[in-house]
Amino acid sequence: MAWTVLSSVLFWVHAAVAYLVYRGISGGPTDRCDDVPIFALFGGALLPDLVDKPLAFVLPSLPSRSVAHSVFTAALVVLIVFYVTKHRDRWGVGAAYALGYGSHLAADLVDYLFVPEETLLFLFWPVVTDYHHVETVGDLLALLSPTPYVLGQTVVTILGLWLWMADGMPGYPSTHRQ
Repeated sequence: MAWTVLSSVLFWVHAAVAYLVYRGISGGPTDRCDDVPIFALFGGALLPDLVDKPLAFVLPSLPSRSVAHSVFTAALVVLIVFYVTKHRDRWGVGAAYALGYGSHLAADLVDYLFVPEETLLFLFWPVVTDYHHVETVGDLLALLSPTPYVLGQTVVTILGLWLWMADGMPGYPSTHRQ
């Protein structure tokens, strides 16, 4: 059980991955745009864990990747966000949110490559519900053991944080920036 869902503990890596992807697609520093798309990007990147992890501990019958990690939920949420942002003439905000959400699911798929017990089946919840997942807080904390995979996630997080800071911390209130 200790080798499951490593990103459950290192959830902040999702914000870093999303920012690195966003920065790669935008081709340069993001200070050319306003902060709202970055806030949407981080919101989309963190939402799946902010929904599913607490749900899994409150409702033990749910796996740690369920409702918000499902491609069905992701599609519905992204469509709603696109609808709302399109009608407010802010399609870039919707695109940033979708990129954040999509990068979260893609980053979770990396676990499948490095962790023998991992599976891709969580993407198809509630159609498929029988798959390996973290069941207790102890299991979750056990994932913090120093492994090459955790080190890799830490390096990605530091790189994303460094680039975000070098870009002037877009999405962070300008009154707090130096």
